[in-house]
Amino acid sequence: MKKSLRKLPFVGKACESAGHIFVDRTGPKKVLETIKQAKESLKDGVSLVVFPEGARTFTGKMGKFKKGAFQLADDLQLPVVPVTIEGSFEILPRTGKWVHRHKMILTIHKPIMPTGKGSENIKEIMNESYNVIEESLPERYK
Repeated sequence: MKKSLRKLPFVGKACESAGHIFVDRTGPKKVLETIKQAKESLKDGVSLVVFPEGARTFTGKMGKFKKGAFQLADDLQLPVVPVTIEGSFEILPRTGKWVHRHKMILTIHKPIMPTGKGSENIKEIMNESYNVIEESLPERYK
């Protein structure tokens, strides 16, 4: 989660206690520290939840995936488990100020196992994850 969220009263401390990794994008060294921390967590058998778009959508449609999480999976030869979250945009759009009551559906897809190592494997897992997630979304969000 964003480093700035660590400063929120109660939330920051609770997330820190739960083992959340705070992402510091202030420079390349800070990003590398974050990646190192994520790798150590994965090596210890902890699962990570990563939102590969990097930010919430303004339109409800999926954005491009960033490769960081897929790079980690490739480096450690771990499966990626795509998850589709449908309905969150209706609950609270990025520019919204109020939470709305709406049904939300969480679909956990089959794990995608690495078939190799390197940039081609990363692209393949990214594309497959994107497609699997998008297939579960309503047509208006594809």
